[in-house]
Amino acid sequence: MAGLVGFHAFDSRLAASHAAANLLASQLEAALAQQPLASLVVSGGSTPGPCFAHLSSKPLDWPKVIVVPSDERWVPAEDPASNEGLIRRQLLQGRAKEAQVLSFFREGMTPDQAPGVIAHDLGQLPVQFSATLLGMGEDGHFASLFPDFSGLAEALDPGGAARCIIVQTGASPHQRISLTLSALLDSAAIVLLIFGQAKRRVFESASKGGRDYPVASLLRHVRCPLNVIWAP
Repeated sequence: MAGLVGFHAFDSRLAASHAAANLLASQLEAALAQQPLASLVVSGGSTPGPCFAHLSSKPLDWPKVIVVPSDERWVPAEDPASNEGLIRRQLLQGRAKEAQVLSFFREGMTPDQAPGVIAHDLGQLPVQFSATLLGMGEDGHFASLFPDFSGLAEALDPGGAARCIIVQTGASPHQRISLTLSALLDSAAIVLLIFGQAKRRVFESASKGGRDYPVASLLRHVRCPLNVIWAP
């Protein structure tokens, strides 16, 4: 990962969120200057909210941007637990309201059927994601690639053929669909936005070779610029 991973510390979470949004906007602008569509992978959770708000104000050609969740609970977008719903409420606002979302949950479909259908839809996008925004838990997970997931080794295979997988863990009442490491590595640039001292310690341990955390695989195998943006 030498030379590809940069760490940037900010005094406030708002400043960090704005920096992340600026990086993502630059990547999307560059992609749209070269191709008809740009793709933006984003995580859910509470961390990206201010980043989404700032990004949505950027004067991009938003109708040509496809937003892809990094992961999703198997619930409809109207469900409070849905990442797609969060994306629509917090990112697809203002100038970004005309962006498109690639839905993972499909009405009338079982979770077992979803990975193949989603992989097909991903195949209609440019091969490489234009920009990716990830978060990280204090257990080192990113997307829905949790340490206690029984299929974690397969999901973290950097050369794996699967682009998305079903995830079920004891800590979650919902089945999830998650992009795999191999899919996320096909990004032009990745931003990892993390807050708090505990997450900084996890990142530092993983970056020094500690393999107990899923994020260590991302850092070890990344092949595009990865900017880690942190604030207390």
